[in-house]
Amino acid sequence: MIKKLTYYFVLLVLIVSSRELYAQEEDNFPQKKLSKSSSSYDKPYSKINEAKKKLEEANQLFKKEPEKALDLVHDALLIAIKENYLNEEADAYRLLGQFNFELKEYSISYKNYSKAIDIYNNLKLISTKNFYYTDVLYACYYPTGKSAELAADYENSLIFYGKYLKTAKSIADEVKAQTALGDVYLKKKDFNQAEQFYTDVLHLEKKRDHKEGIIVLNLKLGELEQLRKNDTKAIEYYRTSQNTAIQINDDKAVNEAYGNISDIYQTQNKLQEGVEINQEALNYNQKRNNKTEASKNNIDIGNFLISQNNDNEAIQYLQNSIKIANETGDIQNKSKAFEALSKAYNNTGQESEAMKKYKEYLILEDSIYRIRERQLKEQNLKGELLENAQNKLSLLEKDKQLNENTIELLRKERIIQDEYITKQKVISYSLILGILILLITSYLVYRSNKEKNKANKMLVLKSLRAQMNPHFIFNALNSVNSFISKNDERAANRYLSDFSSLMRDVMENSQEDFISLTKEIDILKMYLKLENHRFKEKFDYSFEVDEVINTEEVVIPPMLIQPYIENAVWHGLRYKKEKGFLKVTISQHETAIVIVIEDDGIGRKKSQEIKTENQKVLQSTGLKNIDSRLKIISEIYKAKLDVKIEDADAINHTGTKVTIHVFQENFIKNEII
Repeated sequence: MIKKLTYYFVLLVLIVSSRELYAQEEDNFPQKKLSKSSSSYDKPYSKINEAKKKLEEANQLFKKEPEKALDLVHDALLIAIKENYLNEEADAYRLLGQFNFELKEYSISYKNYSKAIDIYNNLKLISTKNFYYTDVLYACYYPTGKSAELAADYENSLIFYGKYLKTAKSIADEVKAQTALGDVYLKKKDFNQAEQFYTDVLHLEKKRDHKEGIIVLNLKLGELEQLRKNDTKAIEYYRTSQNTAIQINDDKAVNEAYGNISDIYQTQNKLQEGVEINQEALNYNQKRNNKTEASKNNIDIGNFLISQNNDNEAIQYLQNSIKIANETGDIQNKSKAFEALSKAYNNTGQESEAMKKYKEYLILEDSIYRIRERQLKEQNLKGELLENAQNKLSLLEKDKQLNENTIELLRKERIIQDEYITKQKVISYSLILGILILLITSYLVYRSNKEKNKANKMLVLKSLRAQMNPHFIFNALNSVNSFISKNDERAANRYLSDFSSLMRDVMENSQEDFISLTKEIDILKMYLKLENHRFKEKFDYSFEVDEVINTEEVVIPPMLIQPYIENAVWHGLRYKKEKGFLKVTISQHETAIVIVIEDDGIGRKKSQEIKTENQKVLQSTGLKNIDSRLKIISEIYKAKLDVKIEDADAINHTGTKVTIHVFQENFIKNEII
């Protein structure tokens, strides 16, 4: 039956294999239609490397040559789509998203990042590199959210910032995500949600004593309260941010806090407070040698003093500002200072000086205008370059048939191909599943039959073992009867006492499949003692056990040796005219324990001649019983037992020698199955 099942299994595997080969041939057919190059099968590795190389080169060139970089990305994208390189296609869209972001094209950046994320998600589902795509997606979530935020697409921004937060790998990433979410809600004027995120992040930053984060969050909470028109609380946050920034010498954050507080006082028309806060800032910046900020502080103080009609004092501060601006070459602050100074001189009636300062102001503004104009021209030139690059890319897409319809057609053909492959796989897997079910069922049936055979053999073994006990008891009771017939009551009582002890051990062990060699030796010694007591005029005996044998560790079937000793006494030594000798030895050989029962009785041949027909049947049954037990033990337990029976004197055919080999590898305690 097993051979038949094997044959069927091989046949079904061949069928499945042939279908798989056929399916692969079919799979290649639509792929050929997608490829215009006849060598695409010969160069798949070079194609994918070409796409990767273009993307790497584009990334390196973008800062210096954006037009060329965009060309390279689109070339790589064309290869990726036509050759079905999904990973490279996603990488190309991701790089485009990065380029668009740096060019402040936030809406286009978001679209390209989104395309990349969609492809990465699909790859994550079908690829074995699940952890790789999890990391790639994680790296895309934040810039995608930022692109959407700067494009004023707040809903999508919240979605991707939320994904970034959900997959955050560290407290720093969690802080970054929650801060970004707070920023979006602030722009949406949802002050409660923004406050919740900001305060949660502030708690995290305080917990890890991250002062830079504490500064930023207090500035943001100050801005939030300022928008709520809660100026008092806003100033508290700005002050906290300022004090923390001073601890770590963060001059930029300190001046941002001072500037925000100054703006609040300007809005509230709290002129004296405005002067004081800017004077405080001036003292700080002079101490820190922040000349540009000190120049600005002097201008702000001057403007507040002019608003207080304190023009003479304002002039001093404005002149100080101009002096510092001359040292630093800061024409922006210098221009603002001259404008304010002109106003102060005019208020004090110094029209000539006012006109002079105003002319200086106009000259500086003209310079600033020219600088701005030059920057604008450069920006426009860059914009033209980018526009040319985009136009060129559009033409390139048309030349390479990369319009949306072509891309969609390629994708549809790819989907059809994937569906076809999936169907073939379903058929193949179904056949394999059927084969597995057949094999499992066959195995279960085989194992069930094997267990039944084993159970039947165990019953037979128990039956044979049970047959040994009545035979043994019958012979023992004959011995008792012999003592009683001789009117030897004391000997009969002593014999019965030893016999009852022996019977108790025999009956207990008869319930076991295996007993230790120690127990078997004890029973044999007791049995020999009883038999010698009855036939002491017929034989003497010796019982030797090799000391190197660990008799507790070795196990054997119960009542295995006793029948051979019984045969030696009852059928060999009992009929000998002179006194005989029985020798039992148990010795250790290389891989086995050897048990030898040797007597110098009349021998097997003579014993057969003098036996009655009934005795011959009984002895034959006893030996067959032993042989059957040995055979079943060997089959059930895969244990090896060898028994050899021969004449002790081969020439005269006298005496009998029984040699039993118990192989230790099969009969070790706790290892017999």
